Amino acid sequence: MSVDESWEKIERWLDQYAPQEQPLPGPCTRSELDGLYSALGVRLPEDVEQSLLRHNGSGLTDVIPSTFALHSVEQIARKHLRTLKYRVEDDCYGSHDSRWIVPIGALGEMQLVVDTQSGHLGSWDVEETGYRWFEGPGWATLSAVLEVTGNALASPRPWIAVMGDGDEWRAIDMDTDFPGTLVWADVRG
Repeated sequence: MSVDESWEKIERWLDQYAPQEQPLPGPCTRSELDGLYSALGVRLPEDVEQSLLRHNGSGLTDVIPSTFALHSVEQIARKHLRTLKYRVEDDCYGSHDSRWIVPIGALGEMQLVVDTQSGHLGSWDVEETGYRWFEGPGWATLSAVLEVTGNALASPRPWIAVMGDGDEWRAIDMDTDFPGTLVWADVRG
């Protein structure tokens, strides 16, 4: 499934079940992407680029299960520079060269990162040691996450996104604290 097809399913669900969510941002421009690549010194994987060309981040909407909001082009550049200042060559933050690891979303201070060489997703937090690379087919790449999310939201209730073995998230549209928004709850919790 293409990134656009996955986004279409997510957009339909948000329109129907989450009318209180802020509208998703419009696309970034090729010029903004070129500026980002100049700032980063690396290119993002094609699926991340395609997502940005559809929606320049997800604004305040936690589109990704486990409540990650996607960054805009500007946020990606800013967060990458911020995280790099905490990571130095041969440090304890993992065996990967930090320049190749780029934040593309966030859950509070925890960054959703992509390995620009493999497209694999993980997380990084300034208070944790190292990167945590997500396991399971649903976390393989951003396109995999969007596909699992879109398919879950296009299915009948309950909307369950299975990211991997034992990693399942339920979409809630009528959360008592945030009715009419997209809220992800860990199925085990």
